[in-house]
Amino acid sequence: MENAYELVTNCRSCKRSDLDLILDLGSHPLANALIEFGDANNEKYYPLVLLRCKMCTTIQLSVNVNPRILFSTYSWVTGTSKSTKEYCARLAELALSSGPANLSTILEIGSNDGTLLDEFKSKCSASLFGIDPAGNVVPERFENKTNFIKEFFTHKFAMEFAVKYGKVDIIIARNVLSHVPDLIDVLLGVNQILEPNGIFIVEFHDANRILSELQYDSIYHEHTYYHSIQSMEFALNQIGLEVFDAEVGPISGGCVILFASKQKRLVSHRFQELKTKESNLGVGKLEPWLRFAERVEANITSLRREFESRSDSSISAFGASARSSTLLNSVGESAGILDGIADNNHRKWRKYSPGLNILIDKPSQVVNKSVNSIFLSAFNFENEIVNQLRNELGWSGEVLVPLPNVLRKYQI
Repeated sequence: MENAYELVTNCRSCKRSDLDLILDLGSHPLANALIEFGDANNEKYYPLVLLRCKMCTTIQLSVNVNPRILFSTYSWVTGTSKSTKEYCARLAELALSSGPANLSTILEIGSNDGTLLDEFKSKCSASLFGIDPAGNVVPERFENKTNFIKEFFTHKFAMEFAVKYGKVDIIIARNVLSHVPDLIDVLLGVNQILEPNGIFIVEFHDANRILSELQYDSIYHEHTYYHSIQSMEFALNQIGLEVFDAEVGPISGGCVILFASKQKRLVSHRFQELKTKESNLGVGKLEPWLRFAERVEANITSLRREFESRSDSSISAFGASARSSTLLNSVGESAGILDGIADNNHRKWRKYSPGLNILIDKPSQVVNKSVNSIFLSAFNFENEIVNQLRNELGWSGEVLVPLPNVLRKYQI
């Protein structure tokens, strides 16, 4: 892919051309492309349009932005969130209890800063491999070692990996198969290096939660797919993997974790129950998604009016996440009244948010006594942020929570 982006005319999963338009949010900057001082004029904008495949029901974007533009450098790191670390500890336990008894090798696709791999390191003696194209987030303990490879995981990469290192017992992809331009190519790579009795664990932001809780802030260019159990199982079955178990988790505002294998296993009641629940919600049908689009427009309008009504008050945001970029840029110019955006990730400090170019800084710098209200742009970490505001920063005032569903306001 030589161009900055390409339009999608066929479903990324089943390759059919019959795609429904769900939601058009206009043109947005890249959500994780934070701006250095003075560089705002160089920002690029791309269409942010949501489609649905009529055949396999996969929800997806209308464009593929060149992955090397999106992921060669990256600003999100797993280890900055306490709740994410706790979740990774639990996920490692689940993986080890489901994997083969004679475990020798574990590979994580999109290993980021190694938070999950650290959990495996403390719980087992298996050889660990982390694959990630963003070398800027790799911790020092992985640099110049064979267990970290700076590359995109593709079928071609997997074939080369198999020749050099052999097969793998457990492969994990945490919220990364929503980011790839060609899902089937990646899954073919998984199938290439997975041991016959090995397991593949895939986590994704649950399209059911996106639909039912109006989590449109999760729509941005890095997320080419918005998976449901139905659409992900369809893709896995295409390359010979069968789902045998499932879990739900709190990450990303609600995620699903599927456990799949080459060999047939007893299918859990939990997985069957989740599939039934999803079917009842109607995530595979067109009409609920069209209603979703109407509710998105209503939410954006309500947030715009809220900001416009606060022109004389001091308000800052907390959370310079990719999701906050979609939220704030959808609201548009009226969100420009924000005095700053607090974030716990030091890599983002003294940079500017995409599009609106609001200064991001350490929480102690942004959250001060002159701030009357805090807009929780990273609403999916509400409890963690409110505890930090109250207990670490000693701040009191009004908190605005834009999602899920409707704007909420309360005092702390």
